[in-house]
Amino acid sequence: MSQVLDRPDAAGDSVDRGDYGKFDYRPVPVTAVVGCVLGVLSITAMLGLFGILLAMLGGIVSLMAGVIIRRSAGALGGMRLSMIGLLLSVVFFFSGSAYQVYAYKTEVPEGYERVSFTQQISKKGFVIENDQQKVHPDVEALVGKKVFLKGFMYPTGQTAGLTTFLLLKDSGQCCFGGQPALTDMIGVVMEEGKTVDHYAGRVSVAGTFELNTNFSGADSLEPLYLLRGEFFSKARTQF
Repeated sequence: MSQVLDRPDAAGDSVDRGDYGKFDYRPVPVTAVVGCVLGVLSITAMLGLFGILLAMLGGIVSLMAGVIIRRSAGALGGMRLSMIGLLLSVVFFFSGSAYQVYAYKTEVPEGYERVSFTQQISKKGFVIENDQQKVHPDVEALVGKKVFLKGFMYPTGQTAGLTTFLLLKDSGQCCFGGQPALTDMIGVVMEEGKTVDHYAGRVSVAGTFELNTNFSGADSLEPLYLLRGEFFSKARTQF
């Protein structure tokens, strides 16, 4: 919206002073502002999948804002804002994706096999043979192997200097104090001389997979699966 105001002369008559008092205002669509904010927040794409999705959303919103502004034939402003949001979103989307791919390919320590806690252990469940419940053959095949897997630490009273802890397949039971199923937990025993601190996020653990030959089932948190932990770190990726 623009408006030109004329200043009266000494006699009270209106005199055209050209640009004097000129007021030019063009509204900026909300999508341009939102797109720019999402573009800035897209830096979190370096941290994981959520940030990558955020960058994708920022790019879409900023692009939509640019189209709306262009079609307004000059009635709307904010094109530079929308382009900044689009540029940031695109840069962080591709850089974040590239980093996550690199991290995924290089996060497994040499000599270990990547194993999906959910797909290759938890979802396998148990099998019934001769009216007896037994470990699934696919899980039993992991015994003695050096594996690398991810999960969440079950909270206990101790938060530092842990030599043993329970590893769960997801954060639901950790956060809300649920009772994990037998196939959803692994007892991790760190090798002698190594301790870890509790971490609320996803962690990576590598070691030798075993079955608890002394399993009695008397304790609801007694693990059937064990891992002789040799490596521990915060997970570099969410996959």
